Amino acid sequence: MRIAIASLDGGGLNDMVSQQFGRCPAFTIVDVINSKIANVRVVPNPAANAPRGAGVQAAQLMINEGVNVVIAGNFGPNAALLLSQSGILMIPLAGVRVEEAIKMYIEGRVQPLREPYAGPGRPGFGRGFGRGRGGKGRGYGGRGKGQW
Repeated sequence: MRIAIASLDGGGLNDMVSQQFGRCPAFTIVDVINSKIANVRVVPNPAANAPRGAGVQAAQLMINEGVNVVIAGNFGPNAALLLSQSGILMIPLAGVRVEEAIKMYIEGRVQPLREPYAGPGRPGFGRGFGRGRGGKGRGYGGRGKGQW
């Protein structure tokens, strides 16, 4: 299994997990064999300073690297969709060292995102009522008067 961890500084097992996926400075990529860390590589994130599309570029890097799991604090909607469609699990986690994050995943102490979700007001994600998108009545997904 190959795990990529968005790293806050230069990367490596002693670095901290970055809050950002697409704009983190580097990824620590780890191969896990028999629940043990086998290989560790640090890959600079070429999208860290991209003017736009950093999340998608970083997600494409994960696909190219053959990653199975990505750990980061947050995933943008476009990156999350691409990772999800590629079968890559996303683990939302930050504020811990990279090595601890890997151990937490191996031990099953963290859970992957069930579906890409970008937060309220973002189209195409989450389970909102579609407010303001042409529904009938009060604009709550087609519910008219008397249906409350």
